[in-house]
Amino acid sequence: MKSFEAKHIVKKFEGVVALSNGNIHIDGPKICGLVGANGSGKTTFARICAGLIKRDQGQVFIDGKQAEINSPMDAKKHGIVLVHQNLSLIPELSVWENINLGHEKRSKKIFFDNRFARDNAKKILDDLSPEAISIHEKVGNLTPSQMQVVEIVKALSQNPRLLILDEPTAALEYFQVEKLFKKIQALKKQNVFIVFISHRLWEVTELCDLVYVFRNGQTAGSLDFSKQPREEKLIVPLFLGSEKTFTAQKKKKKDFSKADTTLALNNISFEDKLKGINLEAKKGEIIGLGGLNGQGQEELLLLIAGVLRPTGGKVHLGGKLVRFKHPNEAIGSGIFLVPGDRQRDGLFLSHSVFENIIYPKFSHKKEGFLIKQSKLQQQTNDIIDQVSLSPPNTNLLVENLSGGNQQKVVFGRWLQFESRILLLNDPAKGIDIQAKSDLYRLVNDLAQGGTTVILYASSNEELISNCDRVITMFEGKFVEEICNEEICDEKLIKSSLRVG
Repeated sequence: MKSFEAKHIVKKFEGVVALSNGNIHIDGPKICGLVGANGSGKTTFARICAGLIKRDQGQVFIDGKQAEINSPMDAKKHGIVLVHQNLSLIPELSVWENINLGHEKRSKKIFFDNRFARDNAKKILDDLSPEAISIHEKVGNLTPSQMQVVEIVKALSQNPRLLILDEPTAALEYFQVEKLFKKIQALKKQNVFIVFISHRLWEVTELCDLVYVFRNGQTAGSLDFSKQPREEKLIVPLFLGSEKTFTAQKKKKKDFSKADTTLALNNISFEDKLKGINLEAKKGEIIGLGGLNGQGQEELLLLIAGVLRPTGGKVHLGGKLVRFKHPNEAIGSGIFLVPGDRQRDGLFLSHSVFENIIYPKFSHKKEGFLIKQSKLQQQTNDIIDQVSLSPPNTNLLVENLSGGNQQKVVFGRWLQFESRILLLNDPAKGIDIQAKSDLYRLVNDLAQGGTTVILYASSNEELISNCDRVITMFEGKFVEEICNEEICDEKLIKSSLRVG
């Protein structure tokens, strides 16, 4: 492959325009960044290039010749492979089976060559991942970051000529991102074209040779880093359509000493994941959970939400001892969770925005048995306005929304209730600057109204901007509390790494 070009790509879903004029042009093996707000058409564009959905209009050219890509098989013939943002793995199959699925090698053209498949999977996996992931382990037993590594390895095993990576780093640890970047650079030297979709602008400026910006379904502009500085400030105006940026501005200091205690955890433990957790959360307070990923933050949120039961210690809600046996009991008490995996735990993908937003109504104890359809429709419309859903269509299937807009649906469904405690598990993961700003504006509004917020975020910027205090976690324990003006990137990093 010497060049790849997509011109005037158009795609509509049930009359809603996802892409109205998508264009990119890559000459020579390069790493091309693709950025834009949620709903701007990035993932739709990637899926069209990979043959997963058919474009309504437009052309694709490979080496100057028009290419018909109307199916995954068409894309495969041209060597185009997509690493999905929403993983395409099968949890019940092993790592090596997932990696080779769909492009198995046969011995004597009859039987699958399983020995080759296992050896090939292990070779590529060991090259990309410095951590030990057994090729025989079932994918369903892996951590989210390990699953993402397997998804990338699955794509690499197909020897792509054009590799499209859709938000590949959102679930990865820092050391995994570093290894991936080295692999991408190596692929470029092997004449592989790369399209790298990311909401993290620092990744794009560090890794890519050029960047295309999508806005409202159109190509808004491009930058060539061989001719222009690698600076985020040049991307942001095209990205947002304005000069707005999301910066880590610290919250104003508040005094919660006289505020009511909403939640108290006393010496809480859960298996080997949580060890002796003590916490008093005040009404209207935003408490951050810091630390490296996988230090018990998710388990703590799930325990408060009633998904997990503590193996030791006591939970008090409003001064009363509670022992939730089911998440419904926590929801009935005004404790709401925005989960870390919106696809797996937060949404009914094949159902509409309306259905996803209203379904908690029917199990909430404060709601009557019969609820008027017109009332539900009005409440759904109000929530769509509050979260700035794009497109604002209650009948659109959630699976056709961008990742950020899916997250808005997960978050927005709780706005119709009076929340006592809001639990957020990395809520801005995989969403763009504007969606992030919208989400945290709503979070702070809820806190102003008296909701206690407990937030885990993999981004220190989000903790600095929004939290009244941050408690860092390490191996299931609270290790340090950082308050108000003391919350800064340096302290959070040192605390997470247990240095200084």
